[in-house]
Amino acid sequence: MRLFSGLLGLFLLAGIASTALLMAAPTPEQRKELTALSKELTAIRSLITKKEFQEAEKQIEALHTKAEKLIKDADFSPTDRAAGTLQKNIAQVRQQAAKGLEKPDPTLLSFSKDIAPILASRCRSCHDAASPRGSLDLSSYAGMKRGGTNGALLIPKQPARSLIMARVVAPDPQQRMPRGANPLAPEEIQKLALWIEQGAGFDGMDEATPLTELARPTPMNSPTATPVVINKATGNEKVSFVKDIAPTIVNLCTGCHGNNNPRAGLSLLTFESLMRGSENGRVIVPGSLDGSRLWALVGAGEQPRMPQGQARITRQFHAALQTWIEEGAKFDGSDAKTPLRQLVPTEEQMAAEKLAMMTPEEMKQLRETRTQEQWKRFAARSTPRFVNSNEFYVYGDVSEERLKQVDDWAEAYAREMRSIFGAKTTPIWKGRLTIFVIKDRFGYSEFNQVIHERSTPRDLHGHAHVTTGFEDAYIAVEDVGDAPGETHGGLHASVVDHLTGAWLKQPGARMPEWVIRGTGLAMAARTAGANDYFAGMNTLAAEALKGIQQPGEVFSDRFGPGDIGPIGYTLVEFMIRNGGAPKFGQFVSRLQGGAQPAAAVNAVYAADLPALGTAYLQSVASSAPKKGKAK
Repeated sequence: MRLFSGLLGLFLLAGIASTALLMAAPTPEQRKELTALSKELTAIRSLITKKEFQEAEKQIEALHTKAEKLIKDADFSPTDRAAGTLQKNIAQVRQQAAKGLEKPDPTLLSFSKDIAPILASRCRSCHDAASPRGSLDLSSYAGMKRGGTNGALLIPKQPARSLIMARVVAPDPQQRMPRGANPLAPEEIQKLALWIEQGAGFDGMDEATPLTELARPTPMNSPTATPVVINKATGNEKVSFVKDIAPTIVNLCTGCHGNNNPRAGLSLLTFESLMRGSENGRVIVPGSLDGSRLWALVGAGEQPRMPQGQARITRQFHAALQTWIEEGAKFDGSDAKTPLRQLVPTEEQMAAEKLAMMTPEEMKQLRETRTQEQWKRFAARSTPRFVNSNEFYVYGDVSEERLKQVDDWAEAYAREMRSIFGAKTTPIWKGRLTIFVIKDRFGYSEFNQVIHERSTPRDLHGHAHVTTGFEDAYIAVEDVGDAPGETHGGLHASVVDHLTGAWLKQPGARMPEWVIRGTGLAMAARTAGANDYFAGMNTLAAEALKGIQQPGEVFSDRFGPGDIGPIGYTLVEFMIRNGGAPKFGQFVSRLQGGAQPAAAVNAVYAADLPALGTAYLQSVASSAPKKGKAK
C-alpha cells in the first residue's frame, strides 16, 4: 500500500496539498499521540509472530479506529510523512492477521461498495449507456473497463498512468471531470487511486450489472436471496412491457426509485430489479393483481398513492398495467439487466425521429428559425444581416459584403469537400449549415457564454456545433480580419477550419478533438493558404509536448484548448506526409465508424500508438527551431 507516496503527485495536481496548507497544523500533543499509536504496533506484531491472530486482529481494528479518528480530528495533511507511515504500517499488519486467519484482505477496497457509488453519483449523468460522452459508458464495470474514444481508462496497479485519475485531478476546470460540477472530494480521489493501485478488481457476479444495482445496499430480508424469475413474452400478449409500461416507469417513477438509495429499497432501473422487489418483498406477482404491491399503490387506490406529488398515471397506463400483470408480467426486451432508460426512447431520440420526417423545405425553415432565435438570445439589440445560398445560411453583424465573401469561401470549400471527404448529399448538412459571423471578440465571447454556457479561451476564435437530427448545425466565427495573428490564421482559414469540424462532428461520429482541430487546420492551410500562423505550429507543438512521458499519449484528448491546435495540426500533417492522404482518409473513416484510435492506427498504418507516437515526437523535435538559432 503506497497511498501517500506513489499517489502524492496526483494529489498535488488535484490541489489537495495546497488545501492542506490552509488547515490548522496538528498540535505537539496530537503528534505525541500519533507516536504513541505507532509504538502500539510493536506489541501487535509480537502477537502475529506468536500466531495469536485473533487477538492481533482485535487490537489492530481498535488501533485503526483510533488512528483514523486522530488523523481526521487533527487535520493531518494527506502528505504528512508520520501519518502516512502509520497508516501504511497498520495496513500491513491488518493484512498479516487476515492472512493468518485465512480471511480476505481487509485493506482491499470493494468496487461494489467503495467505487461504484462514486461513479454512479458523479459520472453516470454524462457517461450513461444511452448517450455516453466520448463513447465512455460508466453505467457498469464492463463499460469502465472497455474505455472510450481516448482509449483505456484504467491501467491496473498504475493510478498515475490511468486516464481516469488524470481526468479527476486535472488542475484546469475545463479539463477536470466531472465537467461543470464540483471536483471529487479528496477522500473519493484517494479511494479511486487506491483501488486502481490494488489492481482495479471487480467483486460482483456480473461485470455488466448497472452500477446503481451494485451500489445500493441489499437488506437482510431482501428477495435477492432467491433468483429472480423472468417470464419471457411470446409475442401474443396484448400489452408490451417495453412500449406500454417502461416509458411511464422511467418518466414518473425513477426519480424516487432510480438513485443510489431508492425509497423502500425498490429500484426500478432495470426489469430485473423491478421483479426483485423492495425491502418488503416482491412488488409484482405475475398473474395476480391482489398479490402485486405495485398495483395496490398505483392502480387500486391504496395510500400513499404512487407516484407521489402532482404526477399521475394516465388511464391508458392504468389499463395497460392491469392487463400486463394479468398476462403474467412478461418481458419483451432482450436483456432484463438492461437499464429501462435504454429501452425507452429519450426526448433526444424522439426529437430526432421527428426531424427525420421533415421535408427539405421544412428543415430549411427550421434552420433559419433556430438561427434567428439563437441570435436574439445573445445579441437582441443588434441588427443582423444574412446571405442565403445552396449550402449555407450566413448570418451575422458584419457588413453584407463580408457575409457574401464568407459565403463564397464556404461554397468553394463545399465543392472541395465533396471530393476530399466524399460528401454526397445536397446540401451537405440537412437544412443547410448556418455560419454565424460575429464582428468582434466581445460578441464571440458572449455567444459562447449565452449559447454554450462556457468561457472562451484566448486561442479560440471559432467552433462547430452539429446536433443529432441536425436540429442545430452551425459554425460560429469571430471576424479576426484577413491577416494572420498570433492565435489565428485569418478569417478565411477559420471558416475552412470549422467547416471541416462541422463535417467531422456530424451525428454518429465520435472523433477525438485532435483529429477535428488538426484536420481542420491542415485543410485551412491547404485551402485558404499557409501563413506565419501555420509556420509557427511546429514550435508551439514542440513546447506543448515537453511533458509527454508515454508516446501513445499524443493520440489522447488530454491537451488544453491552447495546445490541441498545434499538436493536432502537426500530427495530422505528419500522418499525411508519411502515409499519404488516402491512408489518413481511411483512418478518419474508421474513427467515424466507431473504431478506437489504437485499432484504426493498427488497421491502416500497421503500427501501434506508441510506435507512431514516437516517430511523430522525433519529427516535431527535429523540425523545431533550436534555441539561439531562431530569429
